[in-house]
Amino acid sequence: MRPIVAQIAELSALPPELEEQLRMAEYAVQRPGANGGDREREQQAKDAVQGAEEELLKAVLSLNSMGIQLKGPLEGLIDFPSFRDGELVELCWKLGEDKVEHWHRVGEGFGGRKRL
Repeated sequence: MRPIVAQIAELSALPPELEEQLRMAEYAVQRPGANGGDREREQQAKDAVQGAEEELLKAVLSLNSMGIQLKGPLEGLIDFPSFRDGELVELCWKLGEDKVEHWHRVGEGFGGRKRL
């Protein structure tokens, strides 16, 4: 799961940059004197944004298929259900942590994290 979460964090940080490139390319195409190169750059920017969005969606779906919930894409924060003393809880892990060492009650979120 670590490589998938790292990919999600990376892709989540990337789209604003790609969207800015797309806006600039769209502006260039609308100017008088726009040429084929401007249109090609616009299409490349559109393809890059779409590709990043598709890769992000695939990674999130991959986590979901393992029963893992993405809680913070930029931070690489995930939760997954477990039981603790007969109570349904969520184990909590964040990118950069060596192993799963935290849990919280369902609905408490990151602020309610406790060490295992």
